[in-house]
Amino acid sequence: MNNEMIRNHYDAFKRIDSIGTQLASHFAATSRATAQFAIINAEVAVMEKEGVAQLSGSTEFHGSSTSKQIAAKTLRAQLAKIRETADAIAETAGLPDFDDQFIAPRSRSYTSLIITARENHAEATKHKALFLEFEMEEDFLDDLEDAIDDLEKEETAQNSGISEQVGATAALRAALERGIAARTQLLPIVRNKFSNNPAILAQWESAARIERPRRKPKKKPTDEP
Repeated sequence: MNNEMIRNHYDAFKRIDSIGTQLASHFAATSRATAQFAIINAEVAVMEKEGVAQLSGSTEFHGSSTSKQIAAKTLRAQLAKIRETADAIAETAGLPDFDDQFIAPRSRSYTSLIITARENHAEATKHKALFLEFEMEEDFLDDLEDAIDDLEKEETAQNSGISEQVGATAALRAALERGIAARTQLLPIVRNKFSNNPAILAQWESAARIERPRRKPKKKPTDEP
């Protein structure tokens, strides 16, 4: 079921909840109708809550995705600078294999980038004096560690956004299913109860109606050149 259908069901549930309040006095407190109206009322509240949570999770996911790309770019630039300096050290300081300790990430994944950055940090720490001789900043290791931490933080934030969005979507669909089941029972109950009251029946049919999704206009065929 797409988002438009979910929204249309939610709108119907809201109207059913409203008319249920108006008709409450016509049904016994222990009746099936009263129980189903109560379910509709509860599911409207759930759908409102989870709809907000789903939007929040989506916003967090997309926001952290952009921030993560920026953090990764910063980290890659620092690693490239260390690698370039290590190449120079290997060529001029009598350490031909020195640059082999400062490898590039094995893949384009963020996890691989973080692992490689930590390995580079550990190796560069052992040879900090050499890097300083080649005019690396005094605090270049601190900057590297901060960049690693920033990327890890953005990775965590994005994963949190995904989890929240998935959880909200599942809860939203569960509430939708319960609401549909309650509406299915209420349709004949209300029609039978008010079969001799056309005014109330008209109100009910209007409230319980679920709009169909709008059809997308078909694209006109284009003439081939």
